[in-house]
Amino acid sequence: MFMRINRKYVYLGTVALWLFAVGCRNETSDMLKGKWQLKTVEQAGAVSTVDTVWYNFQSESLFMYQIYFAGKDSFVHQYGFKTQPETRTLQLELISNPRSLKTFLPATDWEDGIRTFNVKKITGNRLVLSGDGKEYVFIRF
Repeated sequence: MFMRINRKYVYLGTVALWLFAVGCRNETSDMLKGKWQLKTVEQAGAVSTVDTVWYNFQSESLFMYQIYFAGKDSFVHQYGFKTQPETRTLQLELISNPRSLKTFLPATDWEDGIRTFNVKKITGNRLVLSGDGKEYVFIRF
């Protein structure tokens, strides 16, 4: 009987720990994984349509910013890191040598290699970020 009680408590303890771990995980980070295509940027009520920019969240911390140039039929990209100081805050940092970053940034609306966004909405197929007075709407690609 003593062994039966211990197994029951071990089972219940395991289930409780699993539920605790599931409840504490960063769901925003989990939902970000994958490739997101930028569709619109809104600033001061003006909406710009975009379809040549992707944010790729490749793992818990890896990030890639990708741009397609239709006139040249070519892609450029920069790798970086994603951190989330808070659940609804997203910090992206591009890593590169300064010369490469200097040629990449003019193709973006980033001032430098680090951006902090607020995650306004995230679902299975829609991501809305805001930062620096702009709202960015992405769809899962």
